[in-house]
Amino acid sequence: MTEQERYDLALTLLADELAERVVRKLVDRQKRALVVVTGAAIGVPAALEGLKKLREEGFTYHVLMTRSAMYVTGEEAVRAALAPEELWVESADCPPELAAARFDTILVPALTVNTAAHLANCMSDSPAAAMILSGLLKGKNVVIAVDGACPDNSKRKELGYHMTPAMRDALHGNLEKLQAYGARLTSAEGMAGAVRQAVYSFLPARAAKPAAPAKAQGPAAHGGRVIRPAMAGRVLSVKAVNTAPRGAVILVPKGTIVTALASDEARRLGVTIQIES
Repeated sequence: MTEQERYDLALTLLADELAERVVRKLVDRQKRALVVVTGAAIGVPAALEGLKKLREEGFTYHVLMTRSAMYVTGEEAVRAALAPEELWVESADCPPELAAARFDTILVPALTVNTAAHLANCMSDSPAAAMILSGLLKGKNVVIAVDGACPDNSKRKELGYHMTPAMRDALHGNLEKLQAYGARLTSAEGMAGAVRQAVYSFLPARAAKPAAPAKAQGPAAHGGRVIRPAMAGRVLSVKAVNTAPRGAVILVPKGTIVTALASDEARRLGVTIQIES
């Protein structure tokens, strides 16, 4: 390796290392979430279970519960699922807009029809609505499980609801407005997946524990298209992986340095990195 090649390799490794640190910092910030729990009676256990799984992936929570949520869901269930660093009832320890400003991710595992209507009409007349609306106004990650506010949920009939078409349309309209405002709407069952998508979608690669490159077994063993990417010296970067079609096998020479970001992106795309023997 010439001196120039060593210099180029060093620059590439340094750039990838810096990029990886920035990505991980951004992800860690996104994983610190404000959770607003209103008094919805439908879908809450499933949504909390999803957030519990995310906690096992490194998410941390600060929680605001409305008084109706204290009655319907209960503080004990929320604490057991989320292990919150802070839990406020009805109001935080500062104005709701200031409390929400500390977080880039705002999660609503239980949304009532009432709160949905207020948000749809941009009314911040309660701490819960003010926090959620503040997140929407500032373009933050706002993920809402809408089971408790959706007129089509099958549980509503079991609870004795029989709405006229006009009322059903009005409730649908509230949710459509929230989506138009930038909220990510999901079911309680899909809460964890929707949060992951919100947190990771804008990043160049998902920050996670790097996957080890596959051991050489012969490209045909993987069944995918085999490609030999263009590389800067001996480094396989994330840019090279991004050009590979989903399911492909990237074949690189022995001694290739695979960056952590490249490994993460390969896993996300379903791409196999194989080092020649």
